[in-house]
Amino acid sequence: MERVLKEGLKGWGSANEDRMVFSEVLSRIFNGLRLSHRARSSCAALVGLCLFVSTCKATQPNLVFILADDLGFETVGCMGGESYQTPNLDQLASEGIRLDRAYAMPLCTNSRIQLMTGKYNLRNWSAFGILDPREPTFGTLLKKAGYKTCIAGKWQLTSYDPPDYPGSDLRRNTGVAPENSGFDEYSLWHVGDTENKGSRYADPVIVENGNQIRDTEGRYGPDLWSDFINDFVTRNQDSPFFVYYSMALPHNPMVPTPASPEWKDPASRHRDETRFAADMIQYTDKMVGKIVDHLDRLNLDRETLVIFYSDNGTNYRVTSNYRGRMVRGGKGKGTELGIRVPAIVRWTGKIQPGQVSDALFDTVDVLPTLLDAAGVKEMLPDDSDGFSFMNHFTRGSKGPRDWVFVHQDPRPGWDKDRFHLIRLALNQHFKLYEDGRLFDLQNDPYEETPRFIDSDDAERKLSRQELQAVLDSMSEYRRFDPSEVPRPNPSERQSGARFQDQGGCVVVEAELLPIPRDESWLHESLMPRSTGLGYLRALRDQKDSPTIGQTPIKIILDNAGQWRVAVRCRTDQSDFSKGAFWFQWEDQKWSKVVFPKQTQPGTWVWIDPFSGKLAESNSGSGIPLKERGNAFSIAPAGTNVKVDRVVIYQEDKASQALNSQTPPSVLHPWASP
Repeated sequence: MERVLKEGLKGWGSANEDRMVFSEVLSRIFNGLRLSHRARSSCAALVGLCLFVSTCKATQPNLVFILADDLGFETVGCMGGESYQTPNLDQLASEGIRLDRAYAMPLCTNSRIQLMTGKYNLRNWSAFGILDPREPTFGTLLKKAGYKTCIAGKWQLTSYDPPDYPGSDLRRNTGVAPENSGFDEYSLWHVGDTENKGSRYADPVIVENGNQIRDTEGRYGPDLWSDFINDFVTRNQDSPFFVYYSMALPHNPMVPTPASPEWKDPASRHRDETRFAADMIQYTDKMVGKIVDHLDRLNLDRETLVIFYSDNGTNYRVTSNYRGRMVRGGKGKGTELGIRVPAIVRWTGKIQPGQVSDALFDTVDVLPTLLDAAGVKEMLPDDSDGFSFMNHFTRGSKGPRDWVFVHQDPRPGWDKDRFHLIRLALNQHFKLYEDGRLFDLQNDPYEETPRFIDSDDAERKLSRQELQAVLDSMSEYRRFDPSEVPRPNPSERQSGARFQDQGGCVVVEAELLPIPRDESWLHESLMPRSTGLGYLRALRDQKDSPTIGQTPIKIILDNAGQWRVAVRCRTDQSDFSKGAFWFQWEDQKWSKVVFPKQTQPGTWVWIDPFSGKLAESNSGSGIPLKERGNAFSIAPAGTNVKVDRVVIYQEDKASQALNSQTPPSVLHPWASP
C-alpha cells in the first residue's frame, strides 16, 4: 500500500489539494471494505502516515550544493573557457540554467561564511577560518526543516592560526566544530588546528563523524568524499536530504590527481607544480559528474535541486585561455577574475534546460534560495542580506537583485597579512571601488581603464551615484584599522617567495609578492598593454630610510654566472627628488634608487638598481650570482611610485626580459620547499 500511495502521490500540488485527495482515497477504501471502527482508525492512521511521508518527499526536494574551491569562470568550457575539458559541468548547464553573473568574495572563507549564513562579512566576521557559533547556517536551518544533512570536503571553520601567530590564543578553537553545524554526517579535512591539517589530496587526513579514518594511504581525498556523499544519498533517498559538497579541488597545492601519469609514482603525488592545475580542474569536473550521475541512476533528478558554485576566482599561478585571450586567475582581488565565478542550477522538470541568465547573483543568495526551494522560506533570518532566486530559476521572472556588494577583509589570520580591505559595489554595467575608481564592465571587463569622477558622462554619473549609495549604506559597520590587526613582528624578516630561473631569466611579478601588512604597498588592478597583470603602488613617503614596507624575495637559479637586474617602474609626479624605491641585494647596504633625469612622468621605465641608469642603456658587466641563496629586498621610497616587476637575467636574455610584451610564464614561479 505504501509503495502504491507513494507512486500515486508524486507531484501532488498544494497542501489543501493533498488533503482533498487524501479524503477521497480514504472514503473509497472504507466504502469498499467491511471494517470495524477500530480497524478503520488503524487503517486511516497507516494511510495518513504513508501520505505524510510521501507528501513531504513530493513537496520538499532534495538539495545538493556543490562548491568548488578556487575555480574562476574562465576555466569552465560552457562559459567560454578553452584550456580545460569540463564535460560534466557543460552537460549540467545544458540541463538547467547557467548564471553568467554570479559573484563570490575574493577568498574562500569569506565566501563560505556568507553563503552558509546569508549575511555579508561585515555583519558577522571575526577572523579568518572562524565561523561565529551564534550564527544559524543552512545546515542548522534545513535540519530543523526535516532534512537529513551531510557535508563532505573542506571545513576550515573551527581553528586557523598556528600557536606562534600573534593573537592566536584569543582565536584558536573559537569557531564551530562540524558536529555542531547542523550536519547529521560529515567527512572533512581541516577540522582542527592549521598546523595539524595534513594533506587534502594524496594520503588525506580526514575526520568522519568524529573519528579520523586510518586507511587513507595511497588514496585521494576527493574520491573518498564523493564516495561518502553517494553512499549518504543511497541510504537516504526515501527522505528529503541536503548535501553540501565543500570541495577542496582545485585549491593549491597543485599536485597530481589519480588521472595524472605522475600519480603512478607515490613519491610524486605531493609534488607542487602549477602544470598540475589543469589536471585538478578537470578532476573537479569529474567529481561533479560522479555525484550528478549517481543522482540520475537513482532516478532522483526530478526530486533534486542541484547548485554548482565556486568560492572565488582561480589561483593567480594559473593562466588560462578564455575566449581567445590569455588571462591569469584573480583570487584575492576584487576584479572580475577574482570574484565572478561559475554557477549552474539544475532541477529536472522544474527548471527549463539550456537557459543562460545574466541576472546578478551573490553568495548571500544561496541560503534564501535553498530555504525557498525546501518550502520553508519563513525560516530565513530577518537580518539576512540575500534574495531567493527560485522564481527566476523556475518561472523566468526578473532577478531580484540590482547590485552586488563586496566587503572583504580576511584579517586577522595567519598568512592573511598581505591582504587589505576591499569594498566595492557593482551593477549590470559598472563597478565602483571605495576609492572612487569606476569600471565599465561591459566594455572593460578586465578593468584596465579606471574612470574617475571628473570624466563621467551621464550614464557613468548615474551609476556612480547609485553604487555610491550602496557603499554609503554599509558605512555604519566597523572595519579593522591596520594598527589593531595582529601581525608578526615587522623586525622579523619573513622568508618571502622563492622565484625560480626560467632558462636564464627570473621574472618577479608585483602581484605575486607577499606585501607586508603595514600597507606601505597596495596591489593595484590590471594595467593596459603591460607585461604583468598588476602592480604595486607605494602609499608611504619613505625618502629617508626603508624601515617600512620591506619585501624580501628569494631566487633559485639553475646556473651561476653574470646576471643583470632591472626594475620596471613609473611615477606620475614631475618631482623625482623623493626617489623611486629602496633596494637591497643580499645583506648589502640599502641604496635609494632615483628615476633618471630623462624619465617622463607616467612612462614605464626599466631601471638598473645598482647603477641607477636605464637598464636598456646600461653597459655594465652585471653581478655574479650563485646557484642557491640569492635574495633581494625592495621597499617604497616616495608616494605614487609604481612597480610592475623585477627581472634578473643573463645578457643573452635581455631582449626577452626587458620586453614589455613578453607574456608571463605559466610555470610555477616558486621553487619547491
